[in-house]
Parts: sequence; C-alpha cells; structure tokens
Amino acid sequence: MGRWRAVLFDLDGTLTDSAPALMAALNRVWAAEGRQPFDQNAVRGFVGDGPAAMIERARKAHGLPADTDIAGHETEAFMAAYTGAGPGGDLYPGALEVIQDLRRAGYRLAVCTNKPQQAAEHLLAAHGAMPFLDAVVGGDATPRRKPDPAHIQTALDKLGVAPADAVLVGDGPQDVTAAEAAGVAVIVAAYGYGDMAAARPDLSAIARIRDLPARLAVVG
Repeated sequence: MGRWRAVLFDLDGTLTDSAPALMAALNRVWAAEGRQPFDQNAVRGFVGDGPAAMIERARKAHGLPADTDIAGHETEAFMAAYTGAGPGGDLYPGALEVIQDLRRAGYRLAVCTNKPQQAAEHLLAAHGAMPFLDAVVGGDATPRRKPDPAHIQTALDKLGVAPADAVLVGDGPQDVTAAEAAGVAVIVAAYGYGDMAAARPDLSAIARIRDLPARLAVVG
C-alpha cells in the first residue's frame, strides 16, 4: 500500500455499467407517455447527478417544459421500474476482484455515489461487493451530493480517513469537482460515461478497472 489509506469509488460508470438498465427503465416510463425511446449514448449523458436530474435532462432532451410535479411523478415511476427489474447494472469485468485485492492490501474502501442509497446497496449486494466495502454513501444519504465536497467528506468520516490519505476513482465531472474541493486525489475512470480523461488530461487515468491496483502502486 502506498501513501493513500483509502479508495473511494463512484458507482455508475466506474464500478458498474448501469447504462443498459437505466435506459430500459427510462424508456419504460417514456413509452407509457407515448414518447420516443432513448439509446444508451443519450442515457450515458444523463447519468451522474441522481434520478431527478436524469428525468430533468431526459425531459429537456425531448423538448418538454419544466414541471416539478410531473417530473417528480416520472422520477418515482423511473425508480420503481429501475429497482424492480433486477440489480440495476453489471460490475465491470474485474471490478469485484479489484475490490477484494485492495481490501486484502489493507485499503479502506467506500462507494460515494449520487445514486439513491437503497438502489446502490441493492446493486452492490447483488454482485457480492458489499462485504468488502467499509461504507456506501448514496445521494440521498446526506443533505448534499456530489459535486458538493460534503458528500465526499461524509464518506471519509465513515472511514476515519483524512482527505490527504484518500483517492477517489470516478468518471464524471461531479466526481472530480467534489474530490478536489474536498482535498482528495483523483484517478479518472476513462472507460466510464463522463469523458473526463479528455477534459482533464492532467489527471491520472485508467483505461479499465483492472488497471487500478497497478496505478495505485505507481502514483499512490
């Protein structure tokens, strides 16, 4: 183990490829309203700030007017469809092995995600990851979510680790902004949804989750 004591993971686009499940749930809601479906590329662009923001972006993409009440009902319908259809996504190949290896190496591990707490824990438990994590902090588990650094700090508090002793692995601008504001180092998941490797070429990046242990050994 290098200079870092803890690794924080984003979830969608970092540990899990959730876009297919999110697309299916969103299109189920959209079909009920007689709207045209979205493809995965579009849905990837909606991911990162939780279900309410996803619905808001989907409505905007369809040219629908802002309406808090309607969007709220659609968000509820979306979450019911998403959580009722299965785990909600698949771990990227090698992700579970990476978590296990880092845990054995002595790292404290947490997931820090804007996905709702229950949905995040359900997904992680379905793929056998929960026993290897010290904390999971969902988007509705704290008053503020990423990109607010308080979300990251909540995870650090649960781990008992100082910001300088932690690194966050994430794919989105929310992850980078929150981590840097909290004083936490960043490794970009270049394979994810956020295209942050191109936006922030100054940051260390990995092309697949399997590369993380080796990268930690070099930069951490």
